Amino acid sequence: MNAIIAVSNIVRASEQQAEDTLRQAESILRNLAERVEHDKLDAEQRTRLFKVMASNVEATDGIQGLFIYNSNGDWVVNSFSSEAVAKNNSDRSYFIYHKNHPDTAIHIGQVILSRTTGEMIIPVSRRTQYPDGSFSGVVLATLPVAYFQHFFERLDVDKQGVILLALNNGDLLARRPMIDTLMTTNIAKGELFSRYLINSDDGTASLTSMVDGVERVYAYSRIPGLPIVTAAGLSLDSVFATWWTYVYQASIMVVLIIIVLTSLGFLFYRQIQRLLVAEEELRLAQHDLEHIAKTDSLTGLPNRRCFDAKLAQEWSRTFRTESGVALILIDIDWFKQYNDHYGHVLGDECLKQIAQLIGRNIKRPADLAARYGGEEFVILLPETDLAGAVKIAEEVRSAIEAADIEHRGSSAGIVTISAGVASNHQDGVIEPADLLEKADSLLYRAKKMGRNRVEHQFWEVLET
Repeated sequence: MNAIIAVSNIVRASEQQAEDTLRQAESILRNLAERVEHDKLDAEQRTRLFKVMASNVEATDGIQGLFIYNSNGDWVVNSFSSEAVAKNNSDRSYFIYHKNHPDTAIHIGQVILSRTTGEMIIPVSRRTQYPDGSFSGVVLATLPVAYFQHFFERLDVDKQGVILLALNNGDLLARRPMIDTLMTTNIAKGELFSRYLINSDDGTASLTSMVDGVERVYAYSRIPGLPIVTAAGLSLDSVFATWWTYVYQASIMVVLIIIVLTSLGFLFYRQIQRLLVAEEELRLAQHDLEHIAKTDSLTGLPNRRCFDAKLAQEWSRTFRTESGVALILIDIDWFKQYNDHYGHVLGDECLKQIAQLIGRNIKRPADLAARYGGEEFVILLPETDLAGAVKIAEEVRSAIEAADIEHRGSSAGIVTISAGVASNHQDGVIEPADLLEKADSLLYRAKKMGRNRVEHQFWEVLET
């Protein structure tokens, strides 16, 4: 049981680190794509983009480089040099993928050798397109495999233990211990993928490795919303070595009880105390890791994963009790311009301030305020009708406006927010996704109507 808990905690830590890194890369690529699609890439704009990209790389752990390619695969801008580079990456699989796929979601490719540094990297990319939707190029973030390896080395596994990160298709992205020849290996035919992941997104199993033949206790998990699998294994030799040590000590204690009952009783008591302390330390460590897995590391608010779980829980309860649940989706106005003007360090501080202001306006224990992604926040309000949710949204908007946070990139001169408010009693809201979609459309309308406002459709509720 202790081995399963330990290996599960290792997977949770690896999963959180990978998700945080990939979400940061996704946010940066989204911002770069918006710039490329809306601004002309003249010499002046390329210079500005180089500075922004270089700053992003310097400020973000886990990102080695950023690149912009045109529709022919030519290098347009990169974070390594402000000078024009006569290179072409149209042969790369990620470039071919985006050229043939119209969606703008990020694409995580298999490990490749960097043509810039010669290191093994994980390519994370996004399509850019012209106003008519046709392909205009690719923005790319490169994540060094070594970054994940170094993190894995800090985790507590035995000498024969293993930690790995892979794509859903079985392509290996990172592994401890590092074996260079394995980095181009696909492990989809192994039992972990073919027998367990095909039936469950997370769990534990006892397996013999197809790589080294070592039998291990594994924990595994898919990262929600990303095509990534994390897994870790502790060798059965190390697991049973601890157990046999305990058995040996217990046998000695039985013999000593026969010899001198009083002395052995005292020693046995001390052994039990040590075991209890170890169990408590393990429980506290598990609690800390669970908290980390549910918390946004920048703002301290619950993260997207925590919100999704809470929404599903409240929706199920609402369905049973026919009660109300409302949702407020919040976006910081002109936040890209704030980052451009003040830089990402002050941008992060701004996000922290906004998170604190939102949190102060959440009064009830059952209510949940979370960071939804980038500059977006969400508030979930169980047992609340639309009118009550609109009131809270206005209080949050007013509090942020009253904070008077300087924002020279906004026409208001200060940081403001826009919000969309929806409830489960509105037309078309059948599933949790409908509630989110309704709030998102109202948020879009708030921004379209001039920002710094709360949008809702109270008349829909009155009609129903």
